[in-house]
Amino acid sequence: MASNNQQKNVLITGCSSGIGEALAREFQARGYQVIATARKLESISHLQETGMTTLSLDVTKPDSVKATGIEVERITNGKLDVLVNNAGILSRGALADVSPEHIYSIFNTNVFGLMAVVSSLLPLLIAAKGTIVNISSASSVTPFPFKGLYAMTKAALNSYSRTLAIELSPFDVHVLTCPTGYIQSKLEVNGTDQVPENSLYKAMAGKMVLGFPDTHMEGAEYAKIVVSEVQKGRGWSFGPWRFGAMREWLWVGTGASRGYWASMMGEAFLQRGYKGMINWDEITQTIRKGKDL
Repeated sequence: MASNNQQKNVLITGCSSGIGEALAREFQARGYQVIATARKLESISHLQETGMTTLSLDVTKPDSVKATGIEVERITNGKLDVLVNNAGILSRGALADVSPEHIYSIFNTNVFGLMAVVSSLLPLLIAAKGTIVNISSASSVTPFPFKGLYAMTKAALNSYSRTLAIELSPFDVHVLTCPTGYIQSKLEVNGTDQVPENSLYKAMAGKMVLGFPDTHMEGAEYAKIVVSEVQKGRGWSFGPWRFGAMREWLWVGTGASRGYWASMMGEAFLQRGYKGMINWDEITQTIRKGKDL
């Protein structure tokens, strides 16, 4: 069904649960036509029941990305106001252990697939002078043991977002990057520990979920903050400054601001702080004991 010309459209990837689902519900509550996507349609059937349009989208498969682009053009009459890149996977493991194949698989979803979606939907975003929202992670600027590969993908996403924002500015398409802290979601639960038999870190198998705070920001609260930021629009400018406008970067979620400010204090301070937060001395003893050192 084609959209009402007065109703704004948003497409969100990775909507089966957590942040993606919360964002879909918040955008819908504010009057947007929501196109919710996930690899498996059955995982978002509950969103279809609320009146959202649901599409199957596997960001790692070019045919799926292309088919989605064609369908979204039809649904939106050629204009997409907001694209939210949320789909991503978490992998836990020591950087010394990850194989090239595993590295590629994580980057393929978290970076390459995201880039493919942007390129496919860009003509629709340009037509609407729309907004791209990239869900990053606070781990992209902080050292977090056993989440290095995931953090690398988010650091790459940050760099991509910075450059994309400049390159798309002539077309009035804006980019909002959201380095995210701890949120109530299934990301950590669905993450997998990569610990091969010959790993130096074998003693940490099943123990790589580190440094969780007692409370995580609720997904609904996170979604309200992000959607409110998107709805600020362009504001007004004076020289290089913009006022009342959507920011380019939004640090949100439990611990996100703390990570940002810690990253400003220098690497030695940052590493010492994170080692203390996750009881690294005890982890070191566990690792060394496992290797009889």
